[in-house]
Amino acid sequence: MSIIEAIQDYIKDCTELDVGAPVWVNYLGNEPVEYSIVPIPGSRILETYLDGSSLRVYPFAFQSVESTADDLERLGTQGFYEAFADWLEEQTTVGNLPVLDYNKQSELLEATGWGYLFQEGESATGIYQIQCQLQYIQYLDESESS
Repeated sequence: MSIIEAIQDYIKDCTELDVGAPVWVNYLGNEPVEYSIVPIPGSRILETYLDGSSLRVYPFAFQSVESTADDLERLGTQGFYEAFADWLEEQTTVGNLPVLDYNKQSELLEATGWGYLFQEGESATGIYQIQCQLQYIQYLDESESS
């Protein structure tokens, strides 16, 4: 399973999401509410250790298409993104993190900023996003060192 698939599976369990709303990768529809995980540029390897393992990061944006028709809906969406960031922090604290391939272990999943209106459409909808990152350890694959 790829890292993005592990993140997608993990985020689908977030209690803050609208029930039944899809969680896509690199895609958002036009109608509220849908979510998407979008990889973003950034560093990949933060640190390499003497044993060949490395601390890595997978940066991504978590997006949603939301109604922007009135102030109450926009405030509700901002509240959702605050709660989503808090949920990520709580899950990291209790050690509930995405399950990665055999030579990778999740260490931290966090929001690196605040949720914001990323793109406003011509209709009464907009795309909101929050930037996040998964930090993980990648261990040296013994089969590669032989």
